[in-house]
Amino acid sequence: MRTIILATLLAAVSLARPLQDAVEGANVTPALPRLVIYFQTMHDSNGRPISMLPLITEKHIALTHLIVCSFHINSGSTIHLNDNPPDDPIFDTLWAESEVLRNAGVTVMGMIGGAAPGSFNSQTLDSTDEATFNRYYGQVRKLVTTYGLQGLDLDVEQPMSQRGVERLISRLRSDFGDDFVVTLAPVASALRGGSNLSGFDYKDLEEHVGDRIGFYNAQFYNGFGSMTNTRAFDAVVSDGWDPRRVVVGQLTAPESGGQYVPIDKLNSTIAQLRDSYGEIGGIMGWEYFNSAPGGTSAPWVWAQEMTDILRPNGRFRLSITKEIAENLEIAWRNSVIIDNEHKLSAQVVPNINYTAMINA
Repeated sequence: MRTIILATLLAAVSLARPLQDAVEGANVTPALPRLVIYFQTMHDSNGRPISMLPLITEKHIALTHLIVCSFHINSGSTIHLNDNPPDDPIFDTLWAESEVLRNAGVTVMGMIGGAAPGSFNSQTLDSTDEATFNRYYGQVRKLVTTYGLQGLDLDVEQPMSQRGVERLISRLRSDFGDDFVVTLAPVASALRGGSNLSGFDYKDLEEHVGDRIGFYNAQFYNGFGSMTNTRAFDAVVSDGWDPRRVVVGQLTAPESGGQYVPIDKLNSTIAQLRDSYGEIGGIMGWEYFNSAPGGTSAPWVWAQEMTDILRPNGRFRLSITKEIAENLEIAWRNSVIIDNEHKLSAQVVPNINYTAMINA
């Protein structure tokens, strides 16, 4: 029954036929530069779902990729999204809004891995036993098809073999085709032979299966590189990397980690890089919910500021029907967490006005 309810919500939301306006009114947004945002914290301190839709309803935001995270592969168990299975009711808002973002032209991806161990070890996706690998890869394949993910970001922060990561990338592209986006999230120093959390060599990876990798969300923070000036990025390019394949990963708020770069300084550095290289891969932000300067009350402002830096004329125009708005509200109510329990609450009023978005 739970699967039927979620499928009904997603089907209703997918009825929209939105349009995406791009730079100077073109129908298709140019591939570069990218604006990528990770979405991990999905509820506020009161247990209310955090909406992603301001990223396409607020003015002057040209988001290209939204990465849902973090998915964890668990030996002897099933995939979890953070602490719960992805079909838990608390994620109804996530999946319903993801469909709206997809319809507006945003590429919605999932991220596997991160700081938590287990996803890429010898008991799961890096197993030398094909039956074991196929068991856990089968969970990944089901995840992609069930939730309509358009790509996967592999954030390998534990030792993984070269053979293992190449096998995983190759299987993903073989199963889902050339339009499926596979990205990786190395610390920036790993691209120039420095500190590397992944175990494998990224230059070798690019040489062997680079044609199957969309781009790299390189982490230029937490001691692995900085955007206070161009030196860290220049070092990556000097080591042979195409600047258009490297997305500059940044913290969106000072409290999210070390080496947060204020927007005015980041703007200056990005401008210098684009003057030097013609174009770069874009900017990635970790993570959405508390992005400065808007903070938790207006986290989308960071994306507005990044759009001003990257492509100031980009925008979205979408179509929301009454039925879609009603189903988004149902999903929101399903997703509320009350007293650490996950249950429907008809009494809690959504803190986002879906009805006000109706325009079709």
